Amino acid sequence: MPNSEIQQWLALIKDFFLALAALSTIVISIYGIRTWKRDLVGKEVYSAAKELVKESHLICRAAQKIREPVQTYERRFFTENDIQNTTREERWKISEIDAYKARVKLFSKEIAKYEAAKLDLRILVGSKIYQDFLPLGALLTETVNRVNSYLDVIESDSINNIQQSEEVVRAQELLYPSSMNWSNGNGHFNERQ
Repeated sequence: MPNSEIQQWLALIKDFFLALAALSTIVISIYGIRTWKRDLVGKEVYSAAKELVKESHLICRAAQKIREPVQTYERRFFTENDIQNTTREERWKISEIDAYKARVKLFSKEIAKYEAAKLDLRILVGSKIYQDFLPLGALLTETVNRVNSYLDVIESDSINNIQQSEEVVRAQELLYPSSMNWSNGNGHFNERQ
């Protein structure tokens, strides 16, 4: 009979070690899944942050480009009939308005990409990212406001609203990046005196 008692104890010890092995496998699996998840989230955060940095650089470049003077290749082509039926100033005004409206359309697409990248990172990291990018958002808003102010001036039906008029020149000075300088790294535009 001692043999059967030993067999029972051996069976109990075997069951105990099997349960211990199963329990340790579960603990190791949970730890591995958590580590894998943390690593995966870290890679997603890195990828989203990298995309946001790229988009922020692209939107800054687009914000500078939208405020530059209209180049010859951006000007509207006028037919002979258009030239005969409009003055030089009217053609300039139409061409200027069309060029800036086209730029605003392209800029809107860039802003949409930037905002999407910011939202993706904000979802992963939290709303701190929103606060970190508020200064850039203020600069983008200022850029859009300057372009819209310029368009308001040249679209107005004022008699003095010609290419060399004082109000158009003043609006151009406020619009063009040459009238601005980037301050020493704190992220704010300062008017030149």
